[in-house]
Amino acid sequence: MKQFTQFITEARTTKASQEAMRLGLVGDGHGDWYDRQGNLKAKTVKGELKMFSGQGSGNDELGTAGSGAAATVAKRGSGDDGPTLASKVAARSVQTAEPNPNSANGQAKAALQNVSRENPLTIAFDKFDKDDVTDNILATVEEVSGGEYFYIFPSRETEIEDLKNAYPKISESIVDDANAETIYDVLQSLYENGFDAINIVVRQSRAKEISELALKANGQLYNFVMMNVIPVDERTIREQYLAGDIFKDGSMIESNSRVGQIFRRGANHLICVDENKEIFRAWISEAKELDKLFLPLDF
Repeated sequence: MKQFTQFITEARTTKASQEAMRLGLVGDGHGDWYDRQGNLKAKTVKGELKMFSGQGSGNDELGTAGSGAAATVAKRGSGDDGPTLASKVAARSVQTAEPNPNSANGQAKAALQNVSRENPLTIAFDKFDKDDVTDNILATVEEVSGGEYFYIFPSRETEIEDLKNAYPKISESIVDDANAETIYDVLQSLYENGFDAINIVVRQSRAKEISELALKANGQLYNFVMMNVIPVDERTIREQYLAGDIFKDGSMIESNSRVGQIFRRGANHLICVDENKEIFRAWISEAKELDKLFLPLDF
């Protein structure tokens, strides 16, 4: 696992930034890249340099310069003697004027922001103190990210090395940084390194609080064009199953590479039928619900 401090140097030398500098573009520190005349020409989106051509509208105006490299995030600062949250908010309260939406820069910014909305970064922010809740959160992160990279931000009370060891396949995505104490710290750091659209996966009991805190500071400490807080059920799979909230009759599931439709629910297992009308049993601990059309149960 790369320590968070290693991201500082890498953030300055990502493939996107190298390509931007090769093209003679100058960054604003928030992922936007301008030419020498001050025209907005590109944006860093998930580590790739997205170019604005200005020849059309929507995504047709955008292209990728170079191939994608894993985007990195950098530490905001160091030490506990920096500005307080209140002073940061006050300092950010005077915002740089947005470009006229009818100007060339305004059109470029709008098009590039649309790309950001369609390619949000997914993160998780939690203390990861319960195995079942941790499993649910990490599974949701992987699902929401859709195979793209993501970041896991444990709170400072988390045994981070234990978390890495428990989930070795995603240990590279687990960030260990003493400065990432609050959701403000995490979001400001991400925004200052070019991310401006984000999915935040949190446990359900903290979703409202995190949402209110994150949105309150948007436009002051950072300026995300999209923020989506995704609550995760804190109950175990069995608790959700017994409550009838998952693996309902008629649902499609996958278990051990076999796909079928549930037609009977047992105490801890499911009786399913596959597309060949063959019946099989699946343990709820090994099953995954699918978002697929139901098979007809006319066997």
